[in-house]
Amino acid sequence: MIERRSRATGLRLACISPTYFAAESVLGGGERFAEELSRALAESGGTEVRFVSFGRRALRERPEPALERSILRSWTRDSMTPFSPRLFRELAGADVIHCFQRNVLPTFLAAWWGSRRGVPVFVSDLGGGGWTPGYQIDIARWVTAELPISAYAAADLARAGRRYEVIYGGVDLSRYPPRPRPDHDGSVVFLGRILPHKGIHHLIEGLPAEVPLHVVGSVADAGYLARLQQLAAGKTVAFHHGLDDAGIISLLGRAMALVHPTPTDRDGSAGANELFGLALVEAMACGAPVVASRAASLPEIVVDGETGLLVPPNDPAAIAAAVREINADRARWTSMSAAARKRVEERFTWRRVAERCLAAYADLGGVRPKREKPRE
Repeated sequence: MIERRSRATGLRLACISPTYFAAESVLGGGERFAEELSRALAESGGTEVRFVSFGRRALRERPEPALERSILRSWTRDSMTPFSPRLFRELAGADVIHCFQRNVLPTFLAAWWGSRRGVPVFVSDLGGGGWTPGYQIDIARWVTAELPISAYAAADLARAGRRYEVIYGGVDLSRYPPRPRPDHDGSVVFLGRILPHKGIHHLIEGLPAEVPLHVVGSVADAGYLARLQQLAAGKTVAFHHGLDDAGIISLLGRAMALVHPTPTDRDGSAGANELFGLALVEAMACGAPVVASRAASLPEIVVDGETGLLVPPNDPAAIAAAVREINADRARWTSMSAAARKRVEERFTWRRVAERCLAAYADLGGVRPKREKPRE
């Protein structure tokens, strides 16, 4: 259970995620989102956070004074349908429950438990899913409010008349510093898992021959990787798998731009893909303007012509034109680079996201933490 510490901690928060950010679990944006936000909430002051997830082995640690990390040994082998009866013990004592991923078994169980005990339950869908009774039994009756990570992710909630507050996503500015000089090496970067719905094939097809490309991400589809390698023949394309954060930040800090070519279907929809583009804000924090599809949440992050360029989805020629446009005018690139960093500082930090969550817990759930001075 979430213990009461000797000092008054105010809000006791349980954050529940089916997977966590680690090689033995999943190294994905959703997993990073859940853990980074949990850490930022613990650092906000007046909030005691327990991050609960599931894996092949049990683990309990306290990486920070106000953050406990509890990995429960799952009784199932499906990472997106984990189960442990110890989940309910981990929830005991919580003032608020915040679940990450809507359509998963842990969220169904946590929402049911919270409703029976009068504990406010908030849900942030990150686009993943597994088996859950929630497909037959709507958990909306048990959820206090949804905390979508973009206006794009909130569209269905608005149509259904559900209570929600958009919280967006963020970046840790101390880990993603601004580049020391307004300069770049002429390269572009793609950052994300190697999957068809990322649209990397459109980027490689449209890549100008004179522009080097770094494709950074874990291989989630070996067949797709082979296709990309064939498309890259005759171009300067490097594939980086297993690159650590320091290596990624180094690439972003030198790159001319990040390219995020999210595709859409025949109806112009990206579906549940890119509910929030974490890679975009990480690149912008490093002073890299972004070329992104005008799709999903991406136009909420990139200010077209100011922090990067938005292009039609599924259009390699438009990607090529945008990359050349950014590369052609050094003064304009310098302006975009500075504006990208500024936009992240003002809107997309984990501290800002934590503040939005705490406001939602209070305004929609009636639960407020005891305020303490945030740790720097």
